[in-house]
Amino acid sequence: MNTPVKELTPSLRIQAFLTDGALLTGAGLMVQFLVWFLFLDARDGVLESAQDLLGKLSFVPLIIGSAILAALWQGAHGTVGSSPGLAFSGYQVEGEKDRPWSQTTMGWFLLLFVELTFFTGWVVTEVDLYTLLTNFPKAAGVLRGLFHPASSVLFEGLVLLVQTLFLAFMATAFAIPPAFVVSFLAARNLTRKTWLTRLMYTAVRTIMNFTRAVEPLVWALIFISWVGIGPYAGVLALWVHSIAGLVKLYSEQIESIDNGAVEAITATGAGMLQVLRYGVVPQVIPPFLSFTIYRWDINVRMSTIIGFVGGGGIGYILKPRVDLGEWGEVSTLVLLIAVAVWAMDLVSAKIRERIV
Repeated sequence: MNTPVKELTPSLRIQAFLTDGALLTGAGLMVQFLVWFLFLDARDGVLESAQDLLGKLSFVPLIIGSAILAALWQGAHGTVGSSPGLAFSGYQVEGEKDRPWSQTTMGWFLLLFVELTFFTGWVVTEVDLYTLLTNFPKAAGVLRGLFHPASSVLFEGLVLLVQTLFLAFMATAFAIPPAFVVSFLAARNLTRKTWLTRLMYTAVRTIMNFTRAVEPLVWALIFISWVGIGPYAGVLALWVHSIAGLVKLYSEQIESIDNGAVEAITATGAGMLQVLRYGVVPQVIPPFLSFTIYRWDINVRMSTIIGFVGGGGIGYILKPRVDLGEWGEVSTLVLLIAVAVWAMDLVSAKIRERIV
């Protein structure tokens, strides 16, 4: 029997158990879904959509069964090898690392999981290559219109393109100060000394992850109902999302700093603010500037979609023309957006080269 390399602590067991339970539950749900889709659905003679089948899955029994199976796998890991949860937590049976994946239980399980994910995704998203290849004539008229831009909307498009660029700029500028401050609370290496700072770290990370998970389009709808239709709502929507995005980028950069300078300044008796001022900030300013420019670049792209729901910018006039099928004017607006994005990419790349 193999012997473990790393001690299996209670916290490690819990982390591994939750990971294994989630993976086994996901695998079980996908197997049940595919079996129903391929066999039971056809046998009953009633064609149900993938959405209908997803709503009928046996979530509770599979969660309970997966929890039992995860516990059994952990108990027998010395015989059958490490589970994915144990490996992810840093635990590994001695000698297992040197064996190819095809000789480990975990390797075959992960291969099966990836294959199940691919085939389930194919069914759920209703991928149909035959339709894609045979229905091209239906899109030919649209493509012809896109290749013949109309000049009638050029002036209005240029005006709103300027508004789009400023909308993205203001959202980014407003996001920098709060993101800069909050990023220090979201950096693990600066918040692991006391229970209070660890609590703040967890709270900040959770709030920022939730904020970033909500798409700017949803934030735009919220702020449109708050302040009305127009570019101000678009600025607020991108501002909220930009704060969360920049906090993630900033905090990860703080976590990768050289701790030598921080320890040297701390050894002199400096306080926390002095350590941040002289040991952390000088190391992160150049990448912070690069991340900020990159975020402005992202906001320029996002502001186009924000305009679809009334958040201002060039997207505000693009959406009605798509609905009406005025593809010549759509082509003109798309070209303006493409030129603006290309110019932003070029300029931001040059600036980042000089900064970093």
